[in-house]
Amino acid sequence: MRRKRLLAAVLVIVMGMSQFSVAMADKKSDAEQKKKEAEANLKSKQSEINQIEEQQEQLRSEINALDAELVNVMIELSTLEEELAVKEDELEQTKADLEQAKIDEQNQYEAMKLRIRFMYEKGDTAMLTSLLESGSIADLLNRVEYVNEVYSYDRELLTEYQNTKEQVAALEKQQEEEIQALEVKHQEYQVARENFETTIAQKKDEVGDFQTKLAAAQELAAKYQDTINAQDTIIAQENERIERERREAEQRAAAAAAAAAAASRASSNSGASNVSDSASSNSGGSSSDSSNSGGGGNKNPGYSTGVSGSAVVNYAMNFVGNPYVWGGKDPNTGADCSGFTSYVYAHFGISIPSYSYSQRSVGQEVSYSNAQAGDLICYAGHVAIYMGNGQIVHAKGTAYGIVAYDNATYRPIITVRRVL
Repeated sequence: MRRKRLLAAVLVIVMGMSQFSVAMADKKSDAEQKKKEAEANLKSKQSEINQIEEQQEQLRSEINALDAELVNVMIELSTLEEELAVKEDELEQTKADLEQAKIDEQNQYEAMKLRIRFMYEKGDTAMLTSLLESGSIADLLNRVEYVNEVYSYDRELLTEYQNTKEQVAALEKQQEEEIQALEVKHQEYQVARENFETTIAQKKDEVGDFQTKLAAAQELAAKYQDTINAQDTIIAQENERIERERREAEQRAAAAAAAAAAASRASSNSGASNVSDSASSNSGGSSSDSSNSGGGGNKNPGYSTGVSGSAVVNYAMNFVGNPYVWGGKDPNTGADCSGFTSYVYAHFGISIPSYSYSQRSVGQEVSYSNAQAGDLICYAGHVAIYMGNGQIVHAKGTAYGIVAYDNATYRPIITVRRVL
């Protein structure tokens, strides 16, 4: 009967651990599924981010090209305005010359009319008197030639003034046509300039829209990455727990089997005593195993560098107020949690990975009760630098940026690492 009870106990233990393992496996499977979904979402979002960045770069190239063309248009406008000013000055001078040519023509015409009228009014008597008063044939010829020259001179001078007036009038018309053409061209370039300025403004607005989309996509990508990190933590914990429970189940089953075997070999009278001793021994062994599995609660390793934890904290405080940027590695311009911690430690010559999950295994493990300033606090998908007095400085998230004096236990701590 005693043997059957022991065998039943062994069976219960094995079945119980099997059910527990199944439950743990289900939790692990759920975490793996969530991680897989988050990785797919992250990949999709990263592709979207790359596409947005490419579109931004294309828009910037277009804006640069439009700016260059706008500069050329502005230069043409300036040149046209100078040409217009010169042409308008020339036109004013031409108009003044035309007015003077009209006056000269009119004066010459009036003078010629006076001479002609005088000659006609005097008639043949004046001509005859002039000829009779000549002292010689030569004088006579000279007088006749003089009269002809006066007529010819008046005619040539009047013709010359008329031609000058016509030339100046033609020049005035030409200059007016040139000015009109320049004004039309100036108007065209003015419209082109306005079009370029409008297009450039629209392109810049599009760049701003893409920047907003990029920020939103990066924020979602950061959340997906946090989900992946959190599920990695759960999977690692469940793997450790399943393995630990498996070993404990094997140990308990082996102990129960050994007790049952001992009971079957013992005699009826001494068997009960032996079974009792075996049970007592098994109880003590379980207590020892439990003590071993729960050990390590007071870890406080020494320092391996000469770097002061206070110096690390003081340096980290220089970046408080700067933005959180997913994937960022430089807290001067923006960093995520692991980028911030790796940057701060690197300043003191201490190199650690720039991923939060990988930072859980750097340095030496420290119990939280023994945490000192400068130690690395690791959470699920997040890391921070311990300031002392239960406070941390860290790149908290896009809504907060880099902040200090947060409670170190504001979320469950996975491990504390001493890297100094």
